[in-house]
Order: sequence, then structure tokens, then C-alpha cells
Amino acid sequence: MKHKFNASGFVLCILCVTASLFGVNSTTTREKIEGIVIGEKVKIHSDVLDEDRTILIGLPKRYHKFKQSYPVLYLLDAEFFFQQAVAAVQFLSECEYIRNQPIPQMIIVGIVNVDRNRDFTPTHAPKQMNTFRFPTSGKVKVFLKFLETELFPYIETNYKTHPYRIIAGWSLGGLFTVYTFFEKPELFSAYLAISPSLWWDKDMYLGRADSYLTRGQVSPKPFTVTLGALEGGDMGRTVRNGLVPLMEDKLGADKSYEFIEISGEGHSYVPYKALYEGLLSLYRDWMMPNKILEEGFQGIESFYKKLSKKYGYKVNIPESAYSRLASKLDGEGEKNEALEIAKRYLQAYPESSYAHFYLGIRYQSRGDMKSAVSCYQKAIEVEKATSEPDSERIIMYEISLDEVMIELKKKNRK
Repeated sequence: MKHKFNASGFVLCILCVTASLFGVNSTTTREKIEGIVIGEKVKIHSDVLDEDRTILIGLPKRYHKFKQSYPVLYLLDAEFFFQQAVAAVQFLSECEYIRNQPIPQMIIVGIVNVDRNRDFTPTHAPKQMNTFRFPTSGKVKVFLKFLETELFPYIETNYKTHPYRIIAGWSLGGLFTVYTFFEKPELFSAYLAISPSLWWDKDMYLGRADSYLTRGQVSPKPFTVTLGALEGGDMGRTVRNGLVPLMEDKLGADKSYEFIEISGEGHSYVPYKALYEGLLSLYRDWMMPNKILEEGFQGIESFYKKLSKKYGYKVNIPESAYSRLASKLDGEGEKNEALEIAKRYLQAYPESSYAHFYLGIRYQSRGDMKSAVSCYQKAIEVEKATSEPDSERIIMYEISLDEVMIELKKKNRK
């Protein structure tokens, strides 16, 4: 399937810059300067590699407050791409302005390089194209053993993970991703190869992929390959004119495979957009279609049971599915049914301030102002325990509470 994209421990922090640096009057600044936490940095020793490795960990919002587990995105070249991966995943899975998130929340495990030429290449090829030197190349099997026997157990012991792993790599990291997809497909559940360097060692792995495809020995797991539209030369020859037609010829319209061309980008600048589009590609079926709402709650349960079977772990019905169904029922005049769905929502997400708030909306819609007040008050309490004092949600909850209190006062006067 081809798709073109048009673009119209120690804590990692983005530190706030002091006002004095910009010459701003200090009276306008907050009393406390705080860091914006985007992840954790840990070091683990690898006996396999005989060295220490730095790992960057990005956790979902409120990870420590909820009991649920998460799939894991393993990210190569983390020293360059960790921040953008965190931003992409958080926006696509957590943005509160998107009611139907297109990907799930996930843990991001960024692997910082020691010697990427050594770790990501399948053969020892010290000289490439008479110009480039790779004297340490060819240790991909050793790096894979590190992942399988040391990093995976560490992450799965210390973090709340589902057995669903995604690998994303660019350039030589993309070569590693393609290699692993064909040679060790059991290690990951989904693969994102960004501009893979299939020119390596006289296109040796392109020929290897052809052999696997010809014999029909290809994993059915999701596999997305991306390439910048401006990438030509050996990249265009081996990916756009090499691997892509091979995959399309052998796999046809297989929905598990997709090629995405990123318009307007060359090799150096493509990873940022490709990671974002690649994640969407790997989760094309994640969003619940609106037509499922017509089947009621049974239809929603059936949809997420099918997703659970596909992904190999229990995919919980998201908050948005409950609220969308309840709003639909309420709009159709089915206020009792809408209230029951809102109650189910709160039962499934008791730690969610919005679940309390939404139940309050349904009570208010029925004219039960006392119950609405109780729900709005609880929503404010829960949100204040987890958010900034001036969060938009708290303001929204307080406005709704004030409206209901006014209505109650009017009723009492009567």
C-alpha cells in the first residue's frame, strides 16, 4: 500500500529560562522556576556489549496515578529523536482537544548510541562507496542479543508494559529495522523503517529481502517504510525503486505493509515528519469509526475486543467512546440510557476528573441538580490533585458548578 504525505533517576528537562536573561522585570516572573519534565535517563550495564548504555524513558501522562499498562516504542538514535518522539506520541495519544485519539498512549524507550555503525549493520563492510569508512561495522546480531536478553527484561521488569513492542529507526537505524523485520520478526510487534540504508554493502540486504519475499517467509506484522520525496541516488534506488516494488509485488494489497513518501524532504530532514506519519500508519485501525456508535455499547465492546485480539493485550474502551455514545443517546432524547453509559464511564475511569464531570452533565441534563453538584465538586477535587491550579478543565468545571448552583438557588426561592 502506497501513501503520500503532504506536510502543509536523572530527569531530562527543558529548563525554564530566567527572566533576567531577557531583561524582563523580575516582579513579572513566577516565584518558583520549574523544569518541564519530559522523561527519565537511566544507565544500564550490558554484559553482552561490555559497556554501559544510556536509555531515555518517556512515560504517558499520569503514568504513576493509573494502574494500566502500555505498549512500548523502542527508538533508535535517541540522542537526536527522543524529544520529537515524546511530542508526537503525547499529541496523538493525549491531546485533550482530540476526542478520538488515533494512537494509544505508550512508553518511549530511547536508546542512545555508542557506535551506531557497529550496532545497526548486518555485515562487516569497512569501506563503502570508496569514501565512507565503517571499521567497526557488522555487529547487528550482538546488538539484537543486548535488546532481547538485557534491555527488554529491564524495561518489562521496571515499567508497566504490554507485550507490544514497536521499533523505529532512521537511515542505518532503518536498515536495522528492515533487517530485524525479516530476520527476527518475533522481537517486535510492529516496524517503522525511516529511509533505510539498503545500499549497505552493495545492496546486500535488498537481495536478502527479495529472497525472503520470494519464498513467502514474511511476517504479517505491521511494517511501514518511509522515504523523503527528495531522496534520490542510492536511497531512491534501493528503497523507492527496490524494496517498495518488491513488497508491493509480493504482498499486493496486504494492509499490514505501507509505504509513505514524505513530500518536500530529503534524507537529513525527513525523520521528524516520518516518525509522526509512521505512527499513524501503524495504528490505522485504532480509532473507533462513528458508525460503531449506531450499534450501542455492545458494538463498542465488540470493536475493542477485536482490537485486543489483534494487538495481543486487553485494549480498554477509551474515555472518548463512553462520552461519544452518551452524547449521541442524549441528543436522541434517550436521557436514561445516556445516564447509564455515563455511570459505566465513571466506573471504568474513577481516577478521571472528566468522568465525574461528564456524569454531572448527564445529571444536569435530566434536571437532577443536586447530583450534578456532587459530580462537579468531585471533578474539581480530582483535577486539582493532578493539574496546574489554572488548568482549563478546572475553570470549565467551576463554571458548570456555578451554573448549577444558580439553578438550585432559583428552585429554592420558589
